[in-house]
Amino acid sequence: MAPSTTPKNRVLLIGWDAADWKVITPLMEAGKMPHLAKLVEQGVSGNLSTLYPVLSPMLWTSIATGKRAWRHGIHGFTEPDPAGGVRPVTNLGRKTKAIWNILNQQGMKSNVVGWWPSHPAEPINGVMVSNQFQQAVATPDKPWPLKPGTIHPPRLAEAIKEFRVHPSELTAEEIYPFVPLADKVDHEKDKRLGMVAKTLAECASIHAAATAVMQLEEWDFMAVYHDAIDHFCHGFMKYHPPRLPWIPEEDFELFKDVVNGAYQFHDLMLGAMMELAGPETTIIICSDHGFHPDHLRPRELPNEPAGPAEEHRHYGIFVAAGPGIKKDELVFGASLLDITPTILQTYGLPIGEDMDGKPLTTIFETPPDIEYVESWDRIEGDDGSHPEGIKLDPIDNQETLQQLVDLGYIDDVDTNQSKAAESAAKELKYNLARDLISSGKLPEAIEMLEQLWESYQDESRFGIQLFDCYLTMHALEKARTMLETIKARKKDYAEKAGKKLAELKEQYKEKEPDEISDQERRQFHHLQKQAHTNNHTLAFFDGRLLLAEHRYQEALDAFKQANHVQLHNRPSLLQKMGECYIALKQWREAEQNYQQILEIDPINASAHFGLAQVYLNQPGREADALEAIKTSLGLYFHNPQAHYVCGVALQRQGFQLEAIKAFETAVAQNSTLPHAYRRLARLYRVVYGDRIKAKETIKKALAARRKIQDFYAGKLSDVTDATSAIHQSASLGELGQAKVLGAPSDKEIIIVSGLPRSGTSMMMQMLEAGGITPLTDEVRGADEDNTKGYYEYEPAKARNDSEAWLPDAEGKAVKLVAQLLPELTASHHYRIIFMERPLAEVINSQTKMLERLGKQGGQLSKERLANAYISQIEKVKKILARYPEQVSILSVNYHDALEKHEETTAQINRFLGGQLNEQAMREAIDPSMRKQFITPQ
Repeated sequence: MAPSTTPKNRVLLIGWDAADWKVITPLMEAGKMPHLAKLVEQGVSGNLSTLYPVLSPMLWTSIATGKRAWRHGIHGFTEPDPAGGVRPVTNLGRKTKAIWNILNQQGMKSNVVGWWPSHPAEPINGVMVSNQFQQAVATPDKPWPLKPGTIHPPRLAEAIKEFRVHPSELTAEEIYPFVPLADKVDHEKDKRLGMVAKTLAECASIHAAATAVMQLEEWDFMAVYHDAIDHFCHGFMKYHPPRLPWIPEEDFELFKDVVNGAYQFHDLMLGAMMELAGPETTIIICSDHGFHPDHLRPRELPNEPAGPAEEHRHYGIFVAAGPGIKKDELVFGASLLDITPTILQTYGLPIGEDMDGKPLTTIFETPPDIEYVESWDRIEGDDGSHPEGIKLDPIDNQETLQQLVDLGYIDDVDTNQSKAAESAAKELKYNLARDLISSGKLPEAIEMLEQLWESYQDESRFGIQLFDCYLTMHALEKARTMLETIKARKKDYAEKAGKKLAELKEQYKEKEPDEISDQERRQFHHLQKQAHTNNHTLAFFDGRLLLAEHRYQEALDAFKQANHVQLHNRPSLLQKMGECYIALKQWREAEQNYQQILEIDPINASAHFGLAQVYLNQPGREADALEAIKTSLGLYFHNPQAHYVCGVALQRQGFQLEAIKAFETAVAQNSTLPHAYRRLARLYRVVYGDRIKAKETIKKALAARRKIQDFYAGKLSDVTDATSAIHQSASLGELGQAKVLGAPSDKEIIIVSGLPRSGTSMMMQMLEAGGITPLTDEVRGADEDNTKGYYEYEPAKARNDSEAWLPDAEGKAVKLVAQLLPELTASHHYRIIFMERPLAEVINSQTKMLERLGKQGGQLSKERLANAYISQIEKVKKILARYPEQVSILSVNYHDALEKHEETTAQINRFLGGQLNEQAMREAIDPSMRKQFITPQ
């Protein structure tokens, strides 16, 4: 696709993490956020619905790509570090182009500051300041260097780093607007002022860098992200007015102004950016979710790593103003997935058909024509993204490393590092599973959750998600078994936690309060929660299962036992009770139930949807039903069942054309609604007289019914959208073409490499027979998998320690698993023989070996494992290609080595200088190796 002409206006996208209209509206009405109020008056505004799970790195990547997490690849806050241990989430796992990459291909300049995650900075046409720029990593008396990869282009690093603000630089006058009584806080014991200073300094750093870049560098698109509102809210929303009963009055008086102060500070920053951007710029402000500021604030958070996300509200904010945007109007039904498609529409660019979002066409004064492209990812051109060689999938990378550790081909890292990496991978898999659930891909989610539940039996959250999946798929026997298992395990682990808690209490009796460390306090608090059994929650699960079994009265009784759940969870409980009342045709009780939800949460889309169903079942209330369902869709547009109900309400009132549009929207959002297709078919026939279209629509209804049957049968959908990798071989491609080289020097190192079970041990045997000394310590002896031994050298199996053993390998042959090739240093010269074998055979052979060893290996399907291996070998290939003077490579096909003896040994001999005994090499090949030709299952 050719670059477009220069757009008629620029776009400034500002992200305010966790910003919520519930806080903003009173402040605007009081005149305390004048710049945002001006933007709202000059443009459009509304709620922005979030995605599940409500975790910021996943959501901001969805905002920047228009895609859900299973498509874009970012699944959490941290990720396993290939070097061992854990690191903050990077953008290296992102599998699709962000909006700035798409614009890069169109010849536009983008400035991106602080986006989460954007580290390491991508080499875009413009400026990128990564999300690790603002974080103070040292005390003020020590150097504060920029991390490598923080700023692109590097020429700007020295200048931009001066805009960072260290928390110690802030004065009391700068803290007072947030904490007017700061002088009454004991700074030594109370760390909360330090939290305010840290968050404020980081926020100011991003703003300073952004405004500098806006003025000094040309740009067509700019994206700036602030996490300060979210951080202030997690730390201080508990003290926000009105005071909740469990908040001490003293704490309330000290910190009640922090959250409002944060919003007002953001308004000041907005004013500066509006002035710099100018009236010709389209400005979009959005948040990924909200934050409960009222009676819906939870008192207790879930006992899990992402527990603080429970404080999030499911609606963020959306504001857009600029040339061609409507003035002072509300937007309904917007999702954070719609941001990137809307920006593309602003520039007159096509929308990716593989994007999950849609352009918000109603915000424009003139309705635009929408064009589509199959996928921006398939369009060639300089997109300013990272080279393929440094990208990686953090989940698959960690699992393949575990596969190699369990197979014994590489050593594990330090125990603590390994445990941390495992924990990070666990959270990423859990978050991905939850996103798959939200995307309707339950079979794939179940596969992941079952692995997690099997591996971490004390974490009931995995079992609870499985229970939900089974209910959704009508696998009720599995759901009941799962619920009983959850209860039994919870009881067992609660008893164990109680005993451990009692032991700690005895230990702490001998300590003064200030002698108990923060880590000990956290452990104690964790055990307290683990020792407690929430019977109200279990009753809620009982009710949901009974409801799915159509035992409605019993379900109601169970739900009533769960009545003391936290207030912010009560709408979900009442929603399920409403479903029972509808099933029992108790319309008055159902209506009262949904009205009760709206008294707690007036903007609850599900409650309005429930009311619409109640009204539709009562003669003469069709107009009430239509009003309720339109309100629900205004809050949350992507709800195919709600569009179907809207169509029914319209049809009953005689609005046939509008009903057709509603049903068409329903099936566009969900192609498995046979009842919607049937109604459409009838309307096509009756309204349009189009029998052909009606007949085609009936066929779609039948196809939808078959899809539903397949879904309940547990058939997997195509999650990866990738071509099958299991029948391919991991190859170094043109790097491994046959070569004729002179004899290696006595300093040169011969490496035999490939994936485990690709024939590397056999090749070592051949080289030894041909006259090359192998470097091996025989620590790992022969077994039934390698009857002649593994020919390994233990120091070469250690990650991140390649320098130490290299002198021992000079003039010899050493075996090195493919994934460790990038750790070779450029201080030596290498000749690498790389073994290629079909991945189906490699993985099946690995699986048999793991079974014999009694180990699990990586918890990936064979297809995902194959994809991960190919990705890793591609990375290896790109890294080795950088060192043509130090590295020579010959690829050898495993099957050719077994079947084309003379040709293969001659090729290897030419590559290694022509001095080898080819006959002896051929005789070293064990004919019994042919038994390992495994047909893929």
